[in-house]
Amino acid sequence: MRYDIVIRNGTVIDGTGAAGKQRAVAIRAGRIAEVGELPDAVAADVVIDATGMVVCPGFIDAHNHAHVDVDKDILHEDNLVRQGITTLVAGNCGRSGWPVGEHLDKVDRLGMKQNYAMLAGHNTLRRALLGDNQAQFLDPWQIRAFQKLVDQAMEEGAFGVAAGYMRPYATNDELFAFARAAGRRGGLYASHIRSEDRHLLQAIAEIIELAQHAEAPVQISHLKTMNEPNWNKLDSVFHLIDDAVARGLRVCADRYPYTAWHGGSTNALPPIAYQIKQQRGSWQNLYDPDVVEVVREEVDAFWAEQGGPESLLFCSMKGDPMPEVENKTPGQLARAWNCDLLAVGIRLEEIGGISAIGRAMSEDNLKRILAHPLVCVGTDGHQEANKGVQTHPRNYGTFPRILGKYVRDEKVLDLPQAIRKMSAMVAAQFGFNDRGLLKPGLAADVVVFDPLQVRDKAEFGNAHQYPDGIPQVIVNGRFAVRDGVTTPENHGRALRKA
Repeated sequence: MRYDIVIRNGTVIDGTGAAGKQRAVAIRAGRIAEVGELPDAVAADVVIDATGMVVCPGFIDAHNHAHVDVDKDILHEDNLVRQGITTLVAGNCGRSGWPVGEHLDKVDRLGMKQNYAMLAGHNTLRRALLGDNQAQFLDPWQIRAFQKLVDQAMEEGAFGVAAGYMRPYATNDELFAFARAAGRRGGLYASHIRSEDRHLLQAIAEIIELAQHAEAPVQISHLKTMNEPNWNKLDSVFHLIDDAVARGLRVCADRYPYTAWHGGSTNALPPIAYQIKQQRGSWQNLYDPDVVEVVREEVDAFWAEQGGPESLLFCSMKGDPMPEVENKTPGQLARAWNCDLLAVGIRLEEIGGISAIGRAMSEDNLKRILAHPLVCVGTDGHQEANKGVQTHPRNYGTFPRILGKYVRDEKVLDLPQAIRKMSAMVAAQFGFNDRGLLKPGLAADVVVFDPLQVRDKAEFGNAHQYPDGIPQVIVNGRFAVRDGVTTPENHGRALRKA
């Protein structure tokens, strides 16, 4: 019998959490054909000597935003696959491609480096239902129509639904109905919860209540305790989640291995500033005598809660470098522009198109979150097409950082446990029945890496750097990365829930 690829002499860690064993892995016609002892005489088109290497399932990115890139025709970048990621779960935080079927057909038509699955976004479907008239509560008939859109998304291949950045008029009744429509078709509900800082515990309680009432599995997106006054809440967060699971609810979470977040359209002012601007018509109205002192106090409190005016690094989200603000902090801008933080915020709002990387989380909490048995791994990233604009290092370094820093160097996780969190655990949570394990008959998504050399190289301020130590990445039985070089072909495909 002849195989397409045989990988010999490596330590096979199959994704179940079991310890690794020296085995051979044979691939034929896009599937795992054999895992075990293979005679030397077995014929193969390609034989890889993986001596000293780990051979494991391809990594599944539990939280990704590549739906934005697909809509912009950005499909062939390699910053994710070079990490060993062979499947993306996109459509997170409430925004997704729409209609789902057309979006997935585009991926199949144009190809991607890795496989692509999607959740249907709450805000996207709400816009499909209501158009620009979003500021309203849904009546019972509108909720039924909303659920029909979820039915359509699931029929066209979505693996569930996702919410995030919910407005106050998105009630619990609406979110429960949204999730219930996915749950009754075997789908999952993922959410960027309503608060990751001041009201963190209330937000965790809300999503657990949703899991109970909507009868759907839930995924807490990028679980974190934001801003130092909230770092002490992690024990309570774990208690709420563990208690829910003990009661029979399906609750999981994901996390990226960094203590800094990256926001899209970043608020540079406190909420009261936006309310006054909306009511009075101009940013300059923030200087009105009857409000200016209150606004300044709120600005000071806003930055203090985030760790001070040196805690954020601004960057462009327009696609073109913005040297005036790129890699600058609010404090640096205040000094450069000779103004206070209120004026900095107004000027940034007038410039527009500003995102930011914020250092607001605890390293100790990060380690505890990564080690928790109900937490898997996600980049919260996307495909990086413009190498001239600063970005978060998670787009290049998430999975190798887990393997190097948190497994090998700091021993926060053991290696089989970490690989399970990157593969089989995610596959089970989202319902990918044909991948996530090295098992005969399953899709041949495979990573070969050096456990002694694997490491992330992406840094804040210099993020566009590929990791070391991941020489081979196989997607659907074909090389996506071979001997440390990205191949020109695109072997990924759109995955659709049966």
